[in-house]
Amino acid sequence: MQGLFEEAEPGCFKWCENLEETELVITDESPIKLDVVGKRPCISTVRGQVAWGKTSLDEMQTRSMTNDARKHTDLLSGTMTINCCSREPLESEYIAWTVANHTWLLRRLVMKFTPVHEFGRGQVVGAPSPAGAIVSGDTEGEWICTPIQIPFFLQISGQVTPLNQTLLGKIEAKFNVRGGAQIGPTGVRGQSTKKTSGGSPGPLDEDVIIRPPTIRGRPIRNIAFEQSISVKKES
Repeated sequence: MQGLFEEAEPGCFKWCENLEETELVITDESPIKLDVVGKRPCISTVRGQVAWGKTSLDEMQTRSMTNDARKHTDLLSGTMTINCCSREPLESEYIAWTVANHTWLLRRLVMKFTPVHEFGRGQVVGAPSPAGAIVSGDTEGEWICTPIQIPFFLQISGQVTPLNQTLLGKIEAKFNVRGGAQIGPTGVRGQSTKKTSGGSPGPLDEDVIIRPPTIRGRPIRNIAFEQSISVKKES
């Protein structure tokens, strides 16, 4: 918001870091102090309620077999309330609508440079009402506040590693290969390729060389794996 109103023309709620020169005060203080704001309009940001989403079972992402380290992740949903305060009701509403519209249009910039997901959609602009406790020292009720509620989602992750605990120290695996492609005589009865006097091939008791089956020109190997795994477990 500071970058948005910093580009405004003088006389159109232009913001600057110098509190004596700025036309609009933007702060995260709550309540707003009148001795700082004076008679100028102001914007105050307040974080609302945040809830864990319980998006998966135990929210577990990974778990290590060596040291039992667990990594959990979840999606948080919350709201950000932006209070646009002014002594004039129409001025308060104008600032609120300007903030809400540009938050919706420029939400991709917020999601690009922060870990916030789905920001600036489904926001609600409330009705203008007396500021009450939002402005400290407003005894006469001159200040009007128009709130904006902006929902957001935030992904968090954390890891827990038990101390002095090793569940798995070493895994040894051995693989032996035996067998090969059958490329020799098969010992089956075949027919001779020589023709008899009648013109038909005659029977012949001899071994026939059969080519092994292939996949893309490579013979299929008849392979048997012998596997042995030894696990060393420590507590």
